[in-house]
Amino acid sequence: MRIKNLHYLRSFRLTLIILSIFGLSLPVLSQQPVPYNSFKPGGEWLDNNGVHIDCHGGNIIYVDSLKTFFWYGEHRGEPRGASCYSSTDLYNWKKEGVVVEKGDIRIFERPKVVYDESARRYVMWFHYDGELDGRNYGIAEVGVAVSNKPTGPFVVQNHYRPNGHESRDIGMYIDPGTKKAYIGYAADHVNRTIRMVELSADYLSTTTNDVDIEAHCEGPGILKKNGTFYLLTSQCSGWTPNPGTYYTASAIMGPYTSQGSPFIGDVGNNSFNSQPCYIFKIPGYKDAYLYMGDRWNGGGHPESQYVFLPITITAEGKMEIHWHNEWDLSLFTPEARRPNR
Repeated sequence: MRIKNLHYLRSFRLTLIILSIFGLSLPVLSQQPVPYNSFKPGGEWLDNNGVHIDCHGGNIIYVDSLKTFFWYGEHRGEPRGASCYSSTDLYNWKKEGVVVEKGDIRIFERPKVVYDESARRYVMWFHYDGELDGRNYGIAEVGVAVSNKPTGPFVVQNHYRPNGHESRDIGMYIDPGTKKAYIGYAADHVNRTIRMVELSADYLSTTTNDVDIEAHCEGPGILKKNGTFYLLTSQCSGWTPNPGTYYTASAIMGPYTSQGSPFIGDVGNNSFNSQPCYIFKIPGYKDAYLYMGDRWNGGGHPESQYVFLPITITAEGKMEIHWHNEWDLSLFTPEARRPNR
C-alpha cells in the first residue's frame, strides 16, 4: 500500500509540473495577434509582435517593385523618432523599427516619406521644432532625411524655414502623373494659415513656388479627383479634436474655397474624435482614398489610436467621410487588370 501511495504521489507531482509549464506558456501564446481582415477605427491595433502600433501623424507609401506598403509615423515610445511598419494588405503590419532617432531634436513630428524612383531613394520630410526665445514650438522648421532603403536608417540632411516662413504641421501630395511633390504646411505665427510649397525634382529641397492658400490650419491631407484638389484640415486646438474642414481648388497651388466639414453624422463635432494626418490613395482600386487620422486622447502617447476611414467624393463633387465601426477594402471597386500579352 505504501509503494502504491508513493506511485500516486509521484504521478501527482509530475502532473503539477506539466500543468505549471503549460500554464506559463499561456500568456506568451495569448500575446500572438490574430490576423486582421478589416479596419476597426479607434480600436486596439497590434503589430506582428502583439504590440500596439506606434506610428502617429505620418503617411503610407506603396512601393510597387516590392509589392509592399510602408507606414511611417512618430514613434512615441523609446527611442523617440520615426518608426516604420510594412504590410502587404494594409491590415497586418510588421514593425521594421525606428528608422530615425530624434536625438537632440527637441520636437520631431509629422514625418512624411516620398520614394524617388529614379534615384531609388527614400526622402522623409518632418516638422523640426523646439524652444526659441523662450517660446515652445518657436523654431518652426521643416527637416529632411534620406535613406537608400524603405526601412532606413534615414539620415537627417537639413532643416530650415521654407522661404523664410514658420512651418509646423505638414502634409504631402505626390502627383501621380508628373511625379511632382508638394508640402502643405501650417505656417507663420502661430499656424495662422496653410502654405503650399513645391519640392525640387529630387525631393531634397523646397522651391520658391510657395503660396499662402489661406486655409486653416493643421493636419493637412490632400487628394485629387476629376481635376479638383481637395484639402482636408483640422483647427488648432492642441491635442483636443475639433471639427475638420475641407477646401477645393482647380490647381494644387489654389486658390482654395472652404466647403465645410466632410464628416457626416459627426455627433461630437470633432472629426469622429480624430485629427487628420494624411490621405492615401490605395492602389489597385478605383477612387480608393483612405482617411488617416490620429486619436490623441489628450496627448501623443505610444498607445494613441488610429481612425482610418474611407473617403467618398460624391457625384456632385463633395467630400464625405462616414463612420464605420468596422470595414474592409471590399467597399472599393477593384481596378480592371490589363490582360497579359
